[in-house]
Amino acid sequence: MIIGVVFIPAAPLLCPDVDIEDLLVDERDASIELVLEFVLDAQQVIVIGSGERTHWFNQGGIGSTRGFGGLFDYSLGSGSERLPQVLTIAAAVLAGANWTGSVVGLEVAPDSNTQQREVLGREVAAKAAELNTLVVVVGDGSATRTEKAPGYVQPDAASFDEAMARAINEADTHAILDVDQEQADRLWCRGIPAWQVVAHAVDPMEGALILESAPFGVNYLVASWRP
Repeated sequence: MIIGVVFIPAAPLLCPDVDIEDLLVDERDASIELVLEFVLDAQQVIVIGSGERTHWFNQGGIGSTRGFGGLFDYSLGSGSERLPQVLTIAAAVLAGANWTGSVVGLEVAPDSNTQQREVLGREVAAKAAELNTLVVVVGDGSATRTEKAPGYVQPDAASFDEAMARAINEADTHAILDVDQEQADRLWCRGIPAWQVVAHAVDPMEGALILESAPFGVNYLVASWRP
């Protein structure tokens, strides 16, 4: 069963070897602390991140930060497949929480459709059915909050992020599933595919938004859902 969901940013700076100036130390610490609240009761972790393709890493894998400014390799579970950046970030957070148990990874393609995400959500629930499972979801809100943001500035970015933060805080799966993908794409919101997969996977839960920040014009969220 799913014993909890932890939402963390998809920021490379969440990896400590990349963030040598501690620019995201609060976000990293909050993410690790939330994971620590669940792992003592967990038998496995399922990590979901929005990436370039849809692919299951059923045994986990190994990711490197060398492609985005770091020096380290991070492992998920016992697998040897090469992890994408988004799952490497999750691996760094799990390493910070000293998790060495079983991990299954899921990379979700940005062009996956509603039906595909629903199927993936059911698959997540099925993989969690027999074991106490923590789900870690890696994704960001808009990347268009300021002129220096990756997607420049969009006037509706703040209201979009406010709605998404409220939905995650309230564990409002219907609001997450109702997000307009075209608007999300225009606002460079890369978290929607992973967020919608987990929204399909869970039974009703209670949410708590722990931290929200946008230091580089990208909206970062750290939050949890509990049964």
